[in-house]
Amino acid sequence: MRWQRGQRYWGGDPWIDNWRAYPGLYAPPYGYRWVRSGDQFLLTAVASGMISAIIAGAMR
Repeated sequence: MRWQRGQRYWGGDPWIDNWRAYPGLYAPPYGYRWVRSGDQFLLTAVASGMISAIIAGAMR
């Protein structure tokens, strides 16, 4: 699936705790987390699931 900003993500894929290990990712703001979905990284709001940023191709 190809995600877009503004869509809601409700889980199922692993959270990224070590965001520094992936080029292009940055520290998530308070209340957000990075999630890896296929070859995309989604910056999602914890409370609402809203996707605010997408980075593709940040795999090593």
